Amino acid sequence: MISIGLGVLGLSAIGLIGGALLYHASKAFRVNGNPLVDSIDALLPQTQCGQCGHPGCLPYAEAIADGEAINRCPPGGQATVDRIANLLGTDSLALDADENIVDQDLVALIIEEECIGCTKCIQACPVDAIVGANKLMHTVIIDDCTGCDLCVDPCPVDCIDMVPRPKAADFWMPQHPDLISSDRSRGAELQPESPCIRCGACATVCPVRLQPQLMLAALKRGALDHAVHEGLADCIECDACNAVCPSHIPLAEWFRLGRFEAKQVLVERQLSSEARERFENRNLRLQRIAAEQDLKRAARKTKSGEALEKARKAREAAS
Repeated sequence: MISIGLGVLGLSAIGLIGGALLYHASKAFRVNGNPLVDSIDALLPQTQCGQCGHPGCLPYAEAIADGEAINRCPPGGQATVDRIANLLGTDSLALDADENIVDQDLVALIIEEECIGCTKCIQACPVDAIVGANKLMHTVIIDDCTGCDLCVDPCPVDCIDMVPRPKAADFWMPQHPDLISSDRSRGAELQPESPCIRCGACATVCPVRLQPQLMLAALKRGALDHAVHEGLADCIECDACNAVCPSHIPLAEWFRLGRFEAKQVLVERQLSSEARERFENRNLRLQRIAAEQDLKRAARKTKSGEALEKARKAREAAS
């Protein structure tokens, strides 16, 4: 009986200690917010344009997490819809927007000769991409403009146009070639491409010891992050995998395009992060200004009340 009692006491002590550890761990490692919402918000372009029907990208991310359609972000385009679908593990949807509008990368341009300096566009810009002062000329910071066109309607003199975003002089967009860039195809008739048979020959000859078949599968299903995780950024585009592929798949071309897209996505995410930071800073500044105005208003009200009370007492003393 004594041994049974000791066993029960021992198990009870272990349970209490384990429960205490779990309680403290839940407090120490508690996750603030919804990680899924944060992941969806990171994929959105952070234009804060409201075309999705919500006042910003974060509210739309919360709505998507609650089951709303994922295809209502025209600035993000079909690529953003596909990335969100891949994140959620659901089927992608066609973008709910006019294709002609989506394909245009526009920024705001202020016709400076017609600007009257009313500052209404500055107040409307959600990412602080417009600079200027009252009754002075305004201008748009092109690199910070997200093309949301929220500044167009408030302008009383219609001096803001949406124009194509200027491209750098060295801007280059790769195209998928018709030929396999390997020695075996030069001067010879090209063999038709066949599905990957996962033979592993490409991995055997890879000088940086990558798994080309895994990267190819990820790229073909649109999982760019998975391809990067498999080492896409380490590919040196030597074309050795092309030379040994029995299915005649232009692996090097797939990886070249994937690397380019990965760099573009990295730049877009950086710009989105900067736009989100400017949006949050703007909201904090507006809240601070509103709080300061409330304090000044309350002080004036108090001062006016004291003056009225003093005047009333003076009238009573005079009477």
